[in-house]
Amino acid sequence: MSSAVTSTDSRRRLLVLGLATMIFLSVSAHATADDSGGQKKKVDSQIQQTQNALDDMSAALVKANVDLMATNKKVSFAQISVQNVERALIAVQNHNREMSLQLAIAKADETKNQQLLDANASEQVQSKVLVGGLARRAYMSGGLGNLELTLDILTSQGDVTAQLSLANMVMRQQGDVLTKLSGQQAVGVAARDRLGAIRRRVADLTVQATNAVTAAQAAQTNVVNARNALVKLQTTQTTQRNTLKKQKIVELASLKAQKTESDRLAAVIRARNITAAKAAHRADASATAAPPGTGLGGGGIMAAPMPISSIVSSFGWRENPVLGVRLLHEGDDFPRPCGTPVHAAAPGTVVDASYDSVGGNHVLVDNGLLKGVNIATYYAHFEKAAVAHSGEHVAKGQLLGYSGTTGRSTGCHLHFGVMVDGQYVNPVPWIS
Repeated sequence: MSSAVTSTDSRRRLLVLGLATMIFLSVSAHATADDSGGQKKKVDSQIQQTQNALDDMSAALVKANVDLMATNKKVSFAQISVQNVERALIAVQNHNREMSLQLAIAKADETKNQQLLDANASEQVQSKVLVGGLARRAYMSGGLGNLELTLDILTSQGDVTAQLSLANMVMRQQGDVLTKLSGQQAVGVAARDRLGAIRRRVADLTVQATNAVTAAQAAQTNVVNARNALVKLQTTQTTQRNTLKKQKIVELASLKAQKTESDRLAAVIRARNITAAKAAHRADASATAAPPGTGLGGGGIMAAPMPISSIVSSFGWRENPVLGVRLLHEGDDFPRPCGTPVHAAAPGTVVDASYDSVGGNHVLVDNGLLKGVNIATYYAHFEKAAVAHSGEHVAKGQLLGYSGTTGRSTGCHLHFGVMVDGQYVNPVPWIS
């Protein structure tokens, strides 16, 4: 049970906080992939904390909020995924360009070395032709082994010196050409080896370049798929955000109705207090009404529905993170399984045993004057109509009904409230 109390400034401030809570996941897209595990735990914790704060909200609002927060979470990690695949695409594109550049350089090197090898082969052909020409000239000049030249030298006939000089010159030229040819052949062998190595590198780079193109195409597909998935999630996110916005309007109207119902029950109790005071010739009981939230010392004179340590949602003011309003939780929630018997905390008269959209099936008991103040106890969310009936006097410990999750409840539990002179107070000082 809750009653809404808010000002314009407070509502605006809290609404901003509520919206910030819902969209904080989208901002977290700047997180790195390496931190995704820690980020997920943080997000899950935030979602759980937000859900725990939604006491006494309608199931429709809780579901709308759960759906949106779950999608926000998916959007957050989808954004991280897009960033990761985009980085991967850039990496493979850079690798693709590098492979293409290296392949182009290798092919250019291959062409250059082929040209050098061709030139070397041509030079060797020329050298071989020159060697052949020199050999013919040596033969025609007689050479050192020419019989005619030998006889000329022995008989001293003819210009022997001139013939020897010509022969020596031919032999020297032939030796130079042969040396040059040998060097050309060595260069040719080295050039062929180098060209073979270059061609093997070209073949290897061709494979790498082909693989790089394939990887780039796959990475591009991954980017497109990741972006499409993100857009789809964002579309769902927008729809769910609009659904939650509409549900907020319904919820705020329901809170207003809840406040009206709470005021009605309090008015009934105050009227009974006044009547009882007059009958007992006491002062008007309403004059001693405690302000909301006042604990007052009850001395534990009433029986607690369950151990106080088991309370899962206690009495007090809290800020609703979804609606952006400040609400008073007008009692304590005890985690009782559906169908668990609920007994009267103190003797009294059943004032109201009915159903409403807030407390569901509920019972309000006027416990009369205790420790100088008028006490009433409220039990809500029974799984079915209460066993006790309006106007019936009940004893302490008498069965009132069975716990459930009707009305504004998102799980089986018992909401237990205490009124002091018509105002809800913290139940703990009054129960033991």
